[in-house]
Amino acid sequence: MKNLHLCLLRFIVIFAHCQLLIAYCSAQEYKLRLGSVVPQDSPWEKSLKEYTSFVDQKSGGKIKTRMYLGGQLGGEVEMVKSVALGTLEAGAFSNAAIAEALNIPELQAFELPFLFNSDEEADAVMDALFNYYSEILAKKGVILIQWGTNGWRNFGCKKTTITKPADMKGLKMRSQEADVYVNLYKALGATPVPIQTPEVLVALKTGMVDGFDQTPIFSVSTGWVTTVKSYSVTRHIYQPGAVIVSKKFMDKLPADMKSLVLSPDKRPEFTKKSRSVVRTEDSEVLSTIETNFGTKVIHLTDAQRAEFIKAVQPVYAVMEKIIGVKTMQMVRQEIEKYRKK
Repeated sequence: MKNLHLCLLRFIVIFAHCQLLIAYCSAQEYKLRLGSVVPQDSPWEKSLKEYTSFVDQKSGGKIKTRMYLGGQLGGEVEMVKSVALGTLEAGAFSNAAIAEALNIPELQAFELPFLFNSDEEADAVMDALFNYYSEILAKKGVILIQWGTNGWRNFGCKKTTITKPADMKGLKMRSQEADVYVNLYKALGATPVPIQTPEVLVALKTGMVDGFDQTPIFSVSTGWVTTVKSYSVTRHIYQPGAVIVSKKFMDKLPADMKSLVLSPDKRPEFTKKSRSVVRTEDSEVLSTIETNFGTKVIHLTDAQRAEFIKAVQPVYAVMEKIIGVKTMQMVRQEIEKYRKK
């Protein structure tokens, strides 16, 4: 009888512990901090809120997200490294920054100069290769949630008007911290000066650099466009982005919360909305630059763009060795497949 009582007591204690554990797990909150250099009150913030609000709401309060935008947590490269280490839960970054931070040269393929002919082509190729890049990123400790877009980059310059490659000769141009941008400027005869995003405005104001390349809306949102006298619409690089989450953070989540953060069924919808809102506002902003800031906007002719296309061809030879033949073949195949349609 005594043994029976002991067994019953043990059962009650174990049961109570289990109930406490269940209660703890069900009440546990998971903080998801998302860092980015994208400006506040921008289309990127709107699109990111679509995703974070969905996760917060569907989790029933178990996941609480907070965004730190405008480089509050530092530059892109350092934030990407933090996500991989698990000291930052998530972020929205340019592909080039992720490539540089995690030594994933394959990600620079999409940012080769004059690679894509249109938004639709870029979308089709990137979506087709989503799983390929997901696997590469997972090995580096980050989970790819969805693609984003920064848009088509153009040249802003303080000293001259850029309409041909020769205009770039001798200029000190702010370069994003990635091989593809450094080699682009070298091919055009300019001196690349790699600077992280939060420090670019000061570099432009102090004359550390003569210009930059960036999308219209990013140039306006950051104030960079106010420092230059001309903005040449070259559309030389289409820059995508990505929303990523730390694998270490994901490993801490129960299965249902993990599935919610990934939300693969909602990915096409979030991606489409994100691309659409950025592109719409980017087009609207471009049309106001000259009026609002006094910065001369130059739209290149097809012949002028052809000069730039010819001048940057050496970048492909250099970057194919860095990116890898396999990845370049896959990208080219998807481009050809789209163009045949």
